[in-house]
Amino acid sequence: MKKLAIILITAFSVACNSSDVKDAIDLIEGVPRKDIDRSIVGVNAFVNDARFGSIDGQFNEIRDTLGIHFVRILFAWNDAVQPGPGSTPNFSFYDDIAASLPPGVDAIVVLTGVPGWMGDPANWIGGDPRATFVSRWVEPVVSRYASNGRIIGYQIWNEPNMAANPDNITLGLAAGPQSYTAMLKAAFNSVRQIAPSKLVLSAATTAINQNFPDTLSYNRIMVDSGALDALDVFAIHYYGKQYENVIQDGGVQDFLNGLNKEIWVTESGEQGVNNQLAYAEEVWPFLTERVSAIKRIYYYQFAEATPADVTYGLRNLTPGLSVSDLYVHLRDGGP
Repeated sequence: MKKLAIILITAFSVACNSSDVKDAIDLIEGVPRKDIDRSIVGVNAFVNDARFGSIDGQFNEIRDTLGIHFVRILFAWNDAVQPGPGSTPNFSFYDDIAASLPPGVDAIVVLTGVPGWMGDPANWIGGDPRATFVSRWVEPVVSRYASNGRIIGYQIWNEPNMAANPDNITLGLAAGPQSYTAMLKAAFNSVRQIAPSKLVLSAATTAINQNFPDTLSYNRIMVDSGALDALDVFAIHYYGKQYENVIQDGGVQDFLNGLNKEIWVTESGEQGVNNQLAYAEEVWPFLTERVSAIKRIYYYQFAEATPADVTYGLRNLTPGLSVSDLYVHLRDGGP
């Protein structure tokens, strides 16, 4: 093992400076678990499964039981909301979510998705699907909730680089970071006109540390095409570890530290009810120590109806294993 470590460090040092080599040595020796900074922890809470309680009940549990005061919620544009291009959007579920946000909790809203009828270019405004998304979804949502003080901002889309999501194909985003930036700029201008006090967050790509360097390259092109002029907070997702992709010269750390923008990790988590605490105590301090601009990390997610051994949920429906070790840690006031 010692011989392997020397070989790895030597190879890594060829392309990296002395600071990077020190970090590489630290990684080989192991990244230590450290206390979580609870003041920056938020949670994705979609409150769409009544088996975990009412909307009010879930939000109150997040605030009162877990001591979390930041939530990321989802307002998806889909056929259930607007079944046809001539129909009026049905905001009833989103109205319930917005009205249920309790005092002391702030929310960012992810605006994403397209109804099936958006697959027909005849329904696009000016032949532009991205302009249609902004006009027919971003603007109505921002207008409707402009006076809701607990909604502090909007994240414009989710993981635009994911080719497996057909919505990204419809909007021309999967292979076109410049197209995403154009949509972000249009949305930013609309939010500034309608509700100028609300924050605008960029869409986070799939985990910035994974599928290296392609995912990072998508982020770079977003920035190079002017994304930083159309956002208040730069968002990333972080799953897995892949620390080597963070610390290497020209890697994630260098990219994020060069943005001069506040950064929020809007999704990060681990599968398995007995794995979540170790992940948070190892990965999150590692990130915040290397990228000081990271000011919030939203765990993914509060509740998920998947088996305990593979769930990302702090809560799941498995009898006897319905809450994770991270849930217990937060509930019991752990550091």
